[in-house]
Amino acid sequence: MKPREIACSAVMTALLIAAQYALGFVSGVELVTVLLLTFSRVFGARCGVMTAVAFSLLRCLIYGFFPNVLLLYLVYYPAFAAISGITGKKPLPPVSCPIMLLCMAALSLWLAVSGLPVSAIYAPRVKALLWVIFGISLFLLAVYFLSKKDVREAASAASLAAVMTVLFTLLDDIITPLTMGYSPEAAAGYFYGGFLAMLPQTVCAALSVLLLYLPLKKAFTAALRYGGKNSTDGGSYEN
Repeated sequence: MKPREIACSAVMTALLIAAQYALGFVSGVELVTVLLLTFSRVFGARCGVMTAVAFSLLRCLIYGFFPNVLLLYLVYYPAFAAISGITGKKPLPPVSCPIMLLCMAALSLWLAVSGLPVSAIYAPRVKALLWVIFGISLFLLAVYFLSKKDVREAASAASLAAVMTVLFTLLDDIITPLTMGYSPEAAAGYFYGGFLAMLPQTVCAALSVLLLYLPLKKAFTAALRYGGKNSTDGGSYEN
């Protein structure tokens, strides 16, 4: 590892922990996704994965060492950083973004119409959030087809972030019941209860990436170029 990679990873890890801690009291709102996604795309998959591992371990100093959470973070965030970094250098086929958005729109529409077996107290909230995800999916689809190249890139990144956020919850629905020894009934309850956290997180991930991806990419790219020009370990930064 080059000194620059270690330094950039250390700064980014601190920023991720600060962002998570600052917004930790707001349910469903986080900026870790957009920060890590953009950082990994600009600095590369290797630096992104190193940052994701450091973030997953060091956050335990604040939130405590819980085996299920630690395992979830160590599996998900390095994979998320790797996918973000790889797709940043080798973009997905153009058809992949519309497919992801159409699948997300169809799934949210189906769940909103058919309903979920959650408590009657939470059912209206879940249904409203599903309709919001359906609307955002169609909005991102329109942005992707009607906007210029840079905005299409942001819309594509937003769709990837939304899909990965859903996968984060589904992965949690597997890891937590297994590590905590839940019964099948408790695991099913945990799965449906996870929708209350997943839905606002998915909305937040999609919107935050759509709005912040391009400014953050510009800032990270400027930092990358500045570091390359002022480094002493030879030449420009290579991923």
